[in-house]
Amino acid sequence: MSESTTTPDITAKIAEFGAIYLKDHPPLTTRFEDEVAHYWGRPWGAPTEVGRLRAVLLHQPGPEIGAIAEPLSRWRYTEKPELSAMIAAHGRLAAALKAEGVEVVLRKPEAPAGARLVKSIYTRDPSFTVRGGVIIGRLYDALRRGEEPPTAQTYAAIGCPILHTLNGSATMEGGSVVWVTPKHLAIGITPRGNAEGARQVKEVVLAADPEVDVRFVEVKHPSGHLDVPLTMVNVRTAVLDRSCVPDWFGAWLSRDAGCEVIDKPAGTYVEGTVVLRPGRVLYDDGVQEQRRLGRRLLEDLGLEVIGVDLDTLTFPRNSGTLHCLTMPIIREDEPA
Repeated sequence: MSESTTTPDITAKIAEFGAIYLKDHPPLTTRFEDEVAHYWGRPWGAPTEVGRLRAVLLHQPGPEIGAIAEPLSRWRYTEKPELSAMIAAHGRLAAALKAEGVEVVLRKPEAPAGARLVKSIYTRDPSFTVRGGVIIGRLYDALRRGEEPPTAQTYAAIGCPILHTLNGSATMEGGSVVWVTPKHLAIGITPRGNAEGARQVKEVVLAADPEVDVRFVEVKHPSGHLDVPLTMVNVRTAVLDRSCVPDWFGAWLSRDAGCEVIDKPAGTYVEGTVVLRPGRVLYDDGVQEQRRLGRRLLEDLGLEVIGVDLDTLTFPRNSGTLHCLTMPIIREDEPA
């Protein structure tokens, strides 16, 4: 049989199968984000800092801490940490979260344990949560580069969608990405997060929700602090250090995002705050005056404050905060 006599029959069959396929499988009109819970098992993502916290990523300190030696400044420690004390403090954090009904997911350890990855307790940085899943960041810090693979492996193991992994020249860390509202996102431009990293994050965020107002904020802090100096403590309530951000940023928070902006009083520590649900926060408690002032500020705002002593894990004995120690994986929507 010649090619000319079989081609029309094949073409007709292809057209027939195509028509049947389109009849039974019409083009999608739904969005990925709306189907995450159905096909990926859970409503992954947290495009909010204040919706009820349901699941969080932590990393328990481990053998990597044994690599720390003189000079301690090389590792950004001011004292040689005691692993047992760090594990005890981390246990208090996990217990406090579980007592509030939060699922604690422990990040996979490096294999083998990376001797230089001694800041990997700060799970906020290697990734950040957006609607429908997570973005894997790219750490600028030579001491911390390499935390991204075990972070990605952990998300994959629990079934959380990885929507993007920063690539090319991009750098960005979770501490520099702040959800002000589900429709307003601030991304810090600092040595930790460059313009290309911000561009890639914005692209993923807008793919999920084109209505999000994404703003890039240049952060210049005299102490070298590199996170966006904004702490969301309740729905539409933010504590801001205006000294290291442009004037337009505070105006944007008030005018466009509809926030009540509280100017951070000098010498007050509020960075160690994680919202458990609207009106209730977990706070990095301690005896220092800065912490007492911070707790008083939160309580004066009408918040229920649950204190946890994190001791060797946070400032001033270590370089991070409670916020740094936690990466929300799932939060409920903010109340209307």
